Amino acid sequence: MNRSAIVTGIGMYVPEKVLTNIEIERLLKRPGTAEWLVKNVGIEKRHIMADDETTSDLCTHAGKEALEKAKISSEELDLVILSSDTPDYLSPATSVVIQDKLGAVNAGTFDVNAACAGLVTALDIGARYIKTDTEINHVLVIGGYGMTKFVDWTDHYTCTLFADGAGAIVLSASEEHQGFLASKMTADGSFHDHLGIFVGGTAEPPTVEAIESHKHHVTFRKRFPPETNLRNWPKITRDCLTKAGYTPEDVDWFFFTQVNLRTIEAVMKELGAPIEKTHTVMHKWGYTGSACVPLCMYDAIDKGKLLPPGHGNGELIALCTSGGGANFAAATLKWW
Repeated sequence: MNRSAIVTGIGMYVPEKVLTNIEIERLLKRPGTAEWLVKNVGIEKRHIMADDETTSDLCTHAGKEALEKAKISSEELDLVILSSDTPDYLSPATSVVIQDKLGAVNAGTFDVNAACAGLVTALDIGARYIKTDTEINHVLVIGGYGMTKFVDWTDHYTCTLFADGAGAIVLSASEEHQGFLASKMTADGSFHDHLGIFVGGTAEPPTVEAIESHKHHVTFRKRFPPETNLRNWPKITRDCLTKAGYTPEDVDWFFFTQVNLRTIEAVMKELGAPIEKTHTVMHKWGYTGSACVPLCMYDAIDKGKLLPPGHGNGELIALCTSGGGANFAAATLKWW
C-alpha cells in the first residue's frame, strides 16, 4: 500500500472566559436576543480570549494535547500548518510563533488563510505532503480562531456569533491504513467584499481615520444570500464523496462548519442522512471559524460517539467547511 495520512491525535482549547447569550442581550440592550440565538442559530454561549491571550496561545494549548494524544514529541514534527484568518501578526506567520512555543525545532511552518474553510484546506495540504514526501511523517494541522479581538461589541450582527478557540490534528504517515481519501475545494470570489476584517492590508491600510471610525473590526459589509451554505454544502460533500468512490449513505459521520444549527439540519436532510450521523457544538462554544470542525470532532469523541484516534475501525468521515470569500472545502477520510 502507498503512504497515506491518518489522524493519530486531536486536541482542543477554548479560553476560560465565558460570555452567555443573556450577557450579550444586556450588552446590546436588545430584549429577545438570547432566545433568538438559541432558536435560530443554536448558540447559547461562547468563550472569548483574555486581553493578554493570542491566537498562537490557543493553538499551542491545542497542539500540545494533540501531540500527547498522538504519543509523539514536538521534536518529531516535520511540519506545522496553521489555518487562521485572525493571526497574531500580519507578518511574520503565526505558525512560526506556535513552532517556537511548542518547541517543534525540526518542523517547517506556514499559515493558510481560506477563512473558515481553511482547516480542511490545511488538512489536504498536510496529507499531500505525507503522501508525496518520505521525509514528512508527522504534520500538525491547527485551526486557530481569535475573532473576538476584532469584534465591535455594539454590532449585533457580529458580537452574537463569533467566539475564540483552537483545534489541532496530528496527521501521521501510514502504509497499513488508507486515511485521507479525497478533497474538494471551490470558491466564489464575488463574495470577497461581503464579510471580513477589511482594514490592515494594502487595500485599506490601518490609518488613524479607519480606526477612529471603527472600520478595523470584523464586519458584514454586504449580506450573503441566506441559501448560500444550503446550496453549496450538499453539492461539495457529494462531489468529494464521489471522488473517493462513496455516497452519503456510506458515511458514518458528517462534520460541518458550526455556523448555524438549522443549516446543518437542512443539509443533513438534503443529503438524505439521519441527523444522528452528525454532531454539533455551537451551543456551548459559539462560532469558532476554522477551529470548529476539530472542536466538534473532539467533542464527539468525548461524548463516546466517535472512537479516539488509534481505536477506529475505518469509519468513513465527511468534513464540509465554508468561510468568507467565499471559500468552500470538503474532505473524505477513513478513521483509524
